[in-house]
Amino acid sequence: MHPLEKKIERLIRQEKLLARGDRLVLGVSAGPDSMALLHLLAALAPAWGWSLLAVYLDHGLRPGETAQEAALVREAAGRLGAGFASERVDVQGEAGRRGLSLEHSGRLLRYEVFARLAEGGGAKIVVAHTADEQAEEILLRLLRGTGRKGLAGMATVREGQVVRPLLTTAKEEVLAYLADRKIDFAVDSSNQDRRYLRNRVRLDLLPHLADRYNPNIAENLRQTGMILQDEEAFLAAAAERAWPAVVTRDGGEGGLVMALPQFAGEPRAIRRRLLETACWRCGQRPSFKIIGQLLELAEDDTSGSRLHLGGGLRVSKQGGQLIFNRPQGNKPLRGDLGEPAAAPFSVEIAGAGVYPIPEIGRLLVVELLASLPAPASLEGADWLDAELLSFPLLARSVRAGDRFRPLGAPGRKKVGDFFTDAKVARAERRRVVVVESAGRVAALAGYRIEHAFRVTAATGRVLKIRLQPL
Repeated sequence: MHPLEKKIERLIRQEKLLARGDRLVLGVSAGPDSMALLHLLAALAPAWGWSLLAVYLDHGLRPGETAQEAALVREAAGRLGAGFASERVDVQGEAGRRGLSLEHSGRLLRYEVFARLAEGGGAKIVVAHTADEQAEEILLRLLRGTGRKGLAGMATVREGQVVRPLLTTAKEEVLAYLADRKIDFAVDSSNQDRRYLRNRVRLDLLPHLADRYNPNIAENLRQTGMILQDEEAFLAAAAERAWPAVVTRDGGEGGLVMALPQFAGEPRAIRRRLLETACWRCGQRPSFKIIGQLLELAEDDTSGSRLHLGGGLRVSKQGGQLIFNRPQGNKPLRGDLGEPAAAPFSVEIAGAGVYPIPEIGRLLVVELLASLPAPASLEGADWLDAELLSFPLLARSVRAGDRFRPLGAPGRKKVGDFFTDAKVARAERRRVVVVESAGRVAALAGYRIEHAFRVTAATGRVLKIRLQPL
């Protein structure tokens, strides 16, 4: 067995990249890396019981070269006992339709074909990215701008299906293997085309950095990527643990709701990760700018603030919550989409319990407690002196002429004036829950309580009220 075959088998076993009996869909372009991958896995296949399908894709960009490349892959696959498939994709046309670069369009189409041939996840997709390409990718992402996850580079296993066994193997090892095994391969002429940024990074920038600054630049980039991958895995696990406590409703692309007190209690790095995950869940690509805007919105003291994102996605801050939703569906709409006005509502509150308010999609949770809890537990709810309230209470929508004395204020004011001072958006005012006691405004749930019903040293029983999604 060749030393590189031993190395790859050891890596597969140690990292559990592949299992015995796997069906493997291999991306084989006829270039040196993918031809080496095909031969390496074919050499290991009998002992592991793998079945191999070599897939050649014609991107429609080099009509003078593709027939010879496809024939080379077909011949090698047949000789090695692997299956063969060839398909053509319209990279240029798809790039124009989606508004993407040729590189991005090609990558999307490739993986769409691989996924289809893998029959919805029944097979593993194996691609031939090498350690040299990992260094190029990390530098490329740094140039374009990215976070820790981007700087971690490509993963050896992505989403449990895409596998890159050569990601720790240098190009020179691949070329030595091809020479030793006398394996023919083709050279893609587009790899020398400096119109593509990736090629300029590989042909110009990395050699320049190695020559003028650090001869080990490629290795240092790969090592940095490996360190960041470990740290990325740790942060991803921490964010995943925090998700259920922070996200009170998750409707996928339809929207989700975050509880701001719980969100604010997480370290900033985890808050970023939670927002990134929320964006992906809602079908929004999370850029540095978008995450910064979302952090600013979450930390803003003004309820009713709103952020307009792509595809009709709106993010608003309402009553201690950060709400991601699409009021008019997944459409590229501009401006305030004007959520339908909440119908007037009125719910009698007989005592402790959970009271649905379907008109605004909320539940009013009411609890009676013997005393006020520790300060750390006070966030996310309103607290009133239960002995001063007259049951049944009324949970209702705001009415013209409502007045109250906001907690800590010197005197009474109109609820409308309070909303203006607090910068509560007009659309949100129709969804505010007024808690009324014997005809008096006792609280605007999630905003401010009436000063007269505040908890004092003389308070006996305490009333806790909070809103949550229906």
